[in-house]
Amino acid sequence: MRVTFQEESFNEKSFNRTFQGISFKEINLELEKVKEIVEVERIENYKLPLLMFLLEDDTLLHMEIMNDEIKPDLQSMFTYDMSIILRCGLQVRTVILNFGSGQDGKMVRNFGSMHYEVQVVDLSSVDGEKTYKELSQKISSGCLLNERDKLNLVFLAFMQHSISFSKALRKVLLLIETIKDEEERMAYVAVISEIISRSTGKQGVKVLKEWLMDSEVGVRIKDEGKKEGMRDSLLVILLHKFDSLPDYINHAIMNQQDESILMDWLGKATGINTIDELEKMIFNIE
Repeated sequence: MRVTFQEESFNEKSFNRTFQGISFKEINLELEKVKEIVEVERIENYKLPLLMFLLEDDTLLHMEIMNDEIKPDLQSMFTYDMSIILRCGLQVRTVILNFGSGQDGKMVRNFGSMHYEVQVVDLSSVDGEKTYKELSQKISSGCLLNERDKLNLVFLAFMQHSISFSKALRKVLLLIETIKDEEERMAYVAVISEIISRSTGKQGVKVLKEWLMDSEVGVRIKDEGKKEGMRDSLLVILLHKFDSLPDYINHAIMNQQDESILMDWLGKATGINTIDELEKMIFNIE
């Protein structure tokens, strides 16, 4: 059997580890549980959706975040939803998580003859300090986090706090750093980093950058991201040459963790012309 380059990215693995099997009933969304994260294609001149989940009933959940400064682009959201409906025939439900001034209910727009409704869930009404205390006690005692806990941890910085969003985010990141399981720590930080960088503007990104520079898990995530990028680049070059790769070669590349080896392979890849030459390079055959 031969494979093409369709491996899960580091971010996809992190999102699936965090969200798979979770429902959103705790934030008053009557939906099926999450099956997996969906990677969406970029449509020119339109902003990428923040989060898109495939649910267990094979419908899609499109999720965005807003506050008093960050307003949702309903035109872009509508464009993505309609493109999925038309191309894939999948039902899409769109939800905005609000952490600004209190706002529940729906946002409604008409685009020509199309009626578009988006449900708004007010996260800012949830007591973030109480939630933080509950999560801190569970994490410090080594208890497993349930569905509600996982959801709360991801969106904790967006809840109601007596401190600024930046300070709340920093507290959340420090709390995650105390999680004992290393892979779980990395998954939460990767998920929150992606959400923050794509939804909150410069303020949240500045906090993330400062924290990632100094924390052990931040350094590990940057290292993983760098290696992932090198593996991706190598596979793109090779697939351009060979169209597909044998399983054993694809597996060897995806499991290579040594940056110096990956860099060496990248340097040699353009001169590789046959699978035999590729095998010799990958498996160090003289």
